[in-house]
Amino acid sequence: MVHVTPEAGAHIHNSANVTSTGLTLVGDVGGTNCRLALAERTSSGSIELHHSERYAVSEYGHFNDVVASYLKTHDVQPKQGAFAFAGPKFDDEIRMTNLNWIVSEDELRKKFGLETAVVLNDFVAMANGATVIPDDGFDVLVPGKVDYNKPVAVLGPGTGMGLSCILPGKPVRIIPTEGGHTAFAPGNELEREVLSYWSSRLSFVSAESLISGPGIVRLHTAICAIMNKPDNSLSAAEIVGAAELDKASVARITVNHFCSMLGGFAGNVAVTQGASGGVVVGGGVSRHIAKFIPGSDFVSRFKDRGPGSWYVKDIPVRLIQANFVPLYGAAAMVLKD
Repeated sequence: MVHVTPEAGAHIHNSANVTSTGLTLVGDVGGTNCRLALAERTSSGSIELHHSERYAVSEYGHFNDVVASYLKTHDVQPKQGAFAFAGPKFDDEIRMTNLNWIVSEDELRKKFGLETAVVLNDFVAMANGATVIPDDGFDVLVPGKVDYNKPVAVLGPGTGMGLSCILPGKPVRIIPTEGGHTAFAPGNELEREVLSYWSSRLSFVSAESLISGPGIVRLHTAICAIMNKPDNSLSAAEIVGAAELDKASVARITVNHFCSMLGGFAGNVAVTQGASGGVVVGGGVSRHIAKFIPGSDFVSRFKDRGPGSWYVKDIPVRLIQANFVPLYGAAAMVLKD
């Protein structure tokens, strides 16, 4: 049975009187969930989302099946579509990284009668959305104002690890990357033991192998083995919940190290991309572990670059707390001012 979950959030309007005139179908498609909504630009110039729904991708054979279900449910026929996917874009198609879906703009236009269809990397959409959300949509992790007149990195753990770079200009240019597949870099002895544990079980231990939703589970499994503690096969959500309940638990150790590793990865990204304008952290996992970041080594791991520490000392870091940012970012690709 297919489960569709209505989503709630700021600026989401689930009123029944929405018509298809002038609406754009937008989507944010990850390795676990797909979110679709109808977007419109209001007379004031802002973008509003209507009828947001969440779908479990494991229950669908292809993205086209999700779109068909959504359009049938809401009885609409939009003329434009913009969809963000967790994967790289080649020519007019997206190949998802953690799902065997290939989605092309041409096929979407033909199948659903769209005049315009745009597919893009999810962290291009995330970055585009980050440039327009207000300051109160962020938590400040390292003080300072993000400066889009300089390169800005946008990263975030989800099912994988997304990464893009915003280059200055009018309009800005956003470069998608597959930087989550760089090799994991341990920052202390425990993390070196974690790397050793997983190196004997995975052919390649990437950053996203351990700094992602599934990565929290792998990290917990390894730490339990290293500390000779029972694993109990906890999910990522259960690990975070257990970390909140018991400061001395392996779960708390796991989440604290996860936050520190995220800080180290963000620092690597800052120097690799030359992101002197700032680093923006997004993704659903980041919001769930945000409360643990101040008690972790996130900031010191971000700033400790050895002889290169001077380069990152004034780089601001913010964490996105606003909802639906990739949907707004995708919508802005086709709903021009």
